[in-house]
Amino acid sequence: MRKLGNPVLAERASDLEDVRRRVLAILLGVAGSATVLPENAIVFAADLLPSQFADLDLTKVAGIVLAYAGPTAHVSILAASKGIPAVVAAGVGVLCVPDGQPVIVDADLGSVRINPPEADLADIRAAVIRRRERVAANRAATQDDCYTADGKRIEVVANLGGPADVAVALESGAEGCGLMRSEFLFLNRTSAPSEDEQYAQYQAIADGLKGRPLIIRTLDAGADKDVPYANLPKEENPALGMRGVRMSLWQPELLRTQIRALLRVKPYGQTKILLPMIATIADLRDVRKVIDEEMKALGRTAPIEVGIMVEVPSAALISRTLAAEADFLSVGTNDLAQYTLAIDRVNPRLAKQLDPFHPAVLRLIQLAAEGARAHGRWVGVCGSLASFPLAAPVLIGLGVTELSATAGSIAEIKAMVRTLDMNKCKAVAEAALALESGEAVRRMLAQSWPEA
Repeated sequence: MRKLGNPVLAERASDLEDVRRRVLAILLGVAGSATVLPENAIVFAADLLPSQFADLDLTKVAGIVLAYAGPTAHVSILAASKGIPAVVAAGVGVLCVPDGQPVIVDADLGSVRINPPEADLADIRAAVIRRRERVAANRAATQDDCYTADGKRIEVVANLGGPADVAVALESGAEGCGLMRSEFLFLNRTSAPSEDEQYAQYQAIADGLKGRPLIIRTLDAGADKDVPYANLPKEENPALGMRGVRMSLWQPELLRTQIRALLRVKPYGQTKILLPMIATIADLRDVRKVIDEEMKALGRTAPIEVGIMVEVPSAALISRTLAAEADFLSVGTNDLAQYTLAIDRVNPRLAKQLDPFHPAVLRLIQLAAEGARAHGRWVGVCGSLASFPLAAPVLIGLGVTELSATAGSIAEIKAMVRTLDMNKCKAVAEAALALESGEAVRRMLAQSWPEA
């Protein structure tokens, strides 16, 4: 798996090593024993297997620092789901840190400070206490709809990976689903899901949301998401090849089956369709044609909203043209940053440079918002940038009116938005666009909102 040339699959190799280690322990009669940790421990390691993570006493883990791994590795996903700050791909130097050292880990900035001055440690301890108190207060108010201080409505919704995520999202204060990744139905299997299987899952999610908006993205396969039964060609640059809507149009029966399942979900009007990797107006028109044909075949007359992902620079640059025919735009900042900065999003060695706060990425978001506004369309952000509370002022100032985030960040995002007014947001956005780097943008925002 490590030699396949696919960084995501290479990260899955650790899962096989985990199984090997556990089977050997059983065969040898070696009982597993959890690592004994002190309070507020920062765990340093080359990597952590999923079972090793599960063995940790998470009530004592304040953070994790790994020399290897990557942002899509299982340990990264597990740490994020538990709200544990983690810095990955930090390099072998972190393995030289002796036990017992005081450490400050800032996962937002991706920084690790070893043996900082005692005064800094005291400040951090006080800040952590204040943050915990603030988070508790934010959670208490998270069920209310979100408005800025001067009355601008900002929808804060959740990214979902499947039906199991719905309850957690609603409990966290999500006002709906801004991105449901339909890949959960297609990956890790040998044949495509049937129309009825898809419909049952989509309907279950819609029912769970109890009338709240549901935006389902059509299959975004290719590149780092392998679907063997799609018989994708071997490509030198898969991220630039058959992926997203290109793959769907290349395998039209996969697309048509999914569209039929989506069109059956009731009540009509709750579910919207989101198309990934739209790069040209022809992409949008080709899928629209399929949707129209399947609507006619099903006898459905009620319209369904169709939006596009803004993930490649061309979509932002021609957003005015696209918005004339798309019902809404949703910015995927992970891929937008990848294609704008020419940095592979799954390369852990370049992870630090792949910054969605970069002014070039923000400029493209602004262009997308301007193009959408020309036709009265709304723009959301569903990429990782939307999950940073500090990003909310900039995104709102650029013209974004919907933030689709991870469930764990929704309460803090809502709390941030409620302190903002549009004039300040626009000023902050303008200032961010004039800066030289994503790091400079983060620094400016951190100085303006030190408690965020």
